[in-house]
Amino acid sequence: MLESLLFILLIFTGGIFLLISLIVLLFGIFKKSQKLKKIAFGIGTVPIMCFGLIAFWYLIAVPSFNKSEMEEFSGTYEIQTVEKGKEKTNSELNLFADGTYKFKGKENVGIAKSGTWKTGGIDGQFEFYDENGNLIEYASQFGGNGNEKIIFNLYESNEIRFIKIRNE
Repeated sequence: MLESLLFILLIFTGGIFLLISLIVLLFGIFKKSQKLKKIAFGIGTVPIMCFGLIAFWYLIAVPSFNKSEMEEFSGTYEIQTVEKGKEKTNSELNLFADGTYKFKGKENVGIAKSGTWKTGGIDGQFEFYDENGNLIEYASQFGGNGNEKIIFNLYESNEIRFIKIRNE
């Protein structure tokens, strides 16, 4: 949410200063004033910084964060049941740093046996795709530094948790 507000603020600020810069530049051209032209170019640096910051964030910073998160969460996960009295299953989810996954088990998680996964989905969730590239499931991630968890159906009664057991 904060990211969206900052994005709107930067767009609004950059747009206003761009408009002011163009108006001052037009006055400088019509009046043949070098001083007004220099002021217009000075004001024009604000939109360049605003739009440059947006470009940096979405073209460099966010992909870098997503890549490091993908590397941190890659590994082998074992299912942990939330309901009492359920036996431990042999279900295993292998997430690879190259963006692929393999699922072994009989649990009805909602993901295919193999496919691709991405970080940075809606609200930072992981997105799981089948081999045809169709989005099939979202999962929420928690923890870090060796204590990673991935939860499918987080806000439903049939929540399915995977606990990381080893790195890849």
